[in-house]
Order: sequence, then C-alpha cells, then structure tokens
Amino acid sequence: MFNSALKADDKPIAKNSAAKLPLTAFDATQDSTRASNWQEYNVDRIELHRKMNHDNARQTINVPDIDGLKTLKCDFHIHTVFSDGDVWPTVRVKEAWQEGLDAIAITDHTSEAPSKKNIIGGPNASYEIAKPEAEELGIMLIHSTEISRDKEKGGHLNAIFITDAVPLLNENTALALKEATKQGAFIIWNHPGWDIDTCKMFKANEKFIADGNINAVEVFNEAEWYPRALRWTKQYHIAAVATSDIHGLVKNQYHTERGVNRPMTLVFAKDKTPESLKEALFAHQTLAYFDNSLAGDNTLLAKFMKASLKIEKISANDKRTSYLISNISDISYQLTLENGSDVLFPSNAGVVYQVQKGTSSIKANVRNLHTDEFKSLNIEIELK
Repeated sequence: MFNSALKADDKPIAKNSAAKLPLTAFDATQDSTRASNWQEYNVDRIELHRKMNHDNARQTINVPDIDGLKTLKCDFHIHTVFSDGDVWPTVRVKEAWQEGLDAIAITDHTSEAPSKKNIIGGPNASYEIAKPEAEELGIMLIHSTEISRDKEKGGHLNAIFITDAVPLLNENTALALKEATKQGAFIIWNHPGWDIDTCKMFKANEKFIADGNINAVEVFNEAEWYPRALRWTKQYHIAAVATSDIHGLVKNQYHTERGVNRPMTLVFAKDKTPESLKEALFAHQTLAYFDNSLAGDNTLLAKFMKASLKIEKISANDKRTSYLISNISDISYQLTLENGSDVLFPSNAGVVYQVQKGTSSIKANVRNLHTDEFKSLNIEIELK
C-alpha cells in the first residue's frame, strides 16, 4: 500500500530495515500536514507520543496572593498502596503536579495496610519512593503518616512534617502524638464526622487539643463538609483544612480533567518552601477550599475575596455609575445584597455592575464563604 505513493525516481525502503525516517517527522506539533499523511512514507513504526501524551500539561489554579504572602495549594491527606490506597506513591506526585498543587502529604496509615501481604515496605516507604519524583517536578512532599484509632481514642490523626513514622506505631495514641510533636509535626484531626453521622468532640480530642497535640481539624474531607468542625476552629483556636483523603485516582473522584478542583487547603506563606509552609500552618494562615466554597477565618476570607476582584469604573451619568468587576479567581462568589437580591461574580470573568450615583461600596453577605457554623462572610467592597 505504501509503495503506490512513491514517485518514479524514489527508492522504496525495505520493511524492517534500519533506514527509517526520523521520528520527529511525525510530531504533530512540528508538521501537522506530514503527520497526517502517513501513507507518503514507507515505515513500520510511527511515534505519536508528543501528540497523545499530556504528562507535561499542568493545570492552573487561579487564586490570589494576599498581604505579600504566597498562596500555596496543598492536599495534606492522600493514600497509596502502602496503606489502603490504589496507586503507587509516584502517581500521587504526578497527579499533584498536573492538577496545579504546590504541596502534598502522603499519609499512609500506621496500622491499616491491606496490601502489606503483597508489597514490601515500611512506614516510611511511600515518602522515600515519592521524594525523587517530587524533587524533579518541584512539588513539596511533606513527610507524613496517619495515626488511626477508634473515635473515643482520638480517631484518625495526620501527623505531617515528621522525620520518621516508625516511632509513631505506638498503639497508645497519646504516646504516638507525643512522639510526633517531638519530631516537630503539625497534627490534623481527620474527618471528625465520618462513620458516626455527626461531629462530636470526644474527651480524648479535647485533651489532645489542650495539650497542643492537635493543631488543626478537617472541616471538609473527600465529599463531606463539617460546619460544626469550623466552629471548633474558632472555639479551640486551631486551623481549618480541607483534604481529598484520596484512595483511588483523583480524576475519577473529582473530574479534574473538566476543570473541577479537588478539595485542598490554601496556605498563606512567606515563600514556597517547606519551612515557610510549616510556619504558616502553625500560625493558622489557612483557608479550606472545596466545592466552590471557602471556609475559615473572617479576615483571611475578606482579604482573599477582595484580592480576587478587580474593579474598574466604566461610565457614569446623573443617575447611575457602572463598574466592570472582574473576578480573577476560580471561585464564583455568590452574594446576597442588603436589599435581599442575589448577585453572582463568576469565576475568571467580569460583570458590569451598576449602582446609584453616589454609592461608594457594595455591602453583602457572601453565601459560599463560610466563617462559622452556618454563618457566612459579611463584607463591604469599596468601589473605586
């Protein structure tokens, strides 16, 4: 079939011979016409990697920086085959890079490892395997583990920024947490409403918080939102985080290929380093980001939203002034104004907003920015 396309003075190339055209001749990014006309060439191996492979495509998560701080996109709760997850540790790093994250913590369980009979590796194996890939891709990989106990004994707790998971195998939760704290860990109470259909503050958790052995709580985990846990962040002065707790493939759970962001914690740090990240976590400079919503501290929420909006005056007359309000973030802000009407500032888009002449600000409640249990942010946005 191929020979019929040869010109009279062309010499056919023998099948399976070493005389093959350079594979780049079929790179669609360089020569789409030649790549589509394969019948012009007598070859038996055609490379399409560059055309079909999207490993080098990184999603952009549009979130603003605030107060001169870098907004780091982080997932502090993920699993691999070294506990009860489905994937190899390097896959978690590649997913994080492709989906636009800055930092991840692989938190394989210290006690639950159903794959142990088939996979050899100790409590630090997933971190050690993933670390070279993370360094190559520029992802901050935080050495971590999940301490898993019954609810009454503290529940599930992620210790991140550890140095060695082995000493945390201690069955006594208090001693395991004490060791984690000794290693400098930041400790997160995971999914406080999971498995009991309610959020309950157990005596053990209250004591761990009082002793400084719990520093944060998940207000969102996988697909569960815990408004009561957000109340605890105010009451007990701990940080709010959101995590995927992913066990399978992230894109299957959250359809990230369609532009849907996985749950994550936004951390406002001095720079993109593990040291700054850890410092910011202990300073509670976090917002939980999930399902087109943010949850956390009032002041951070207000600063974040205002940094997301670019306001430009475009026209004015005797009765009205018109502004172009552009939202540069991935979050569509859902507002209820003082008069009870609803307004949407859609993500990565601009809207024309008209006010009566002399109006200098927008006062509203932002329904998808959560400040407390069943409370959302009241904000005043100045018009310039």
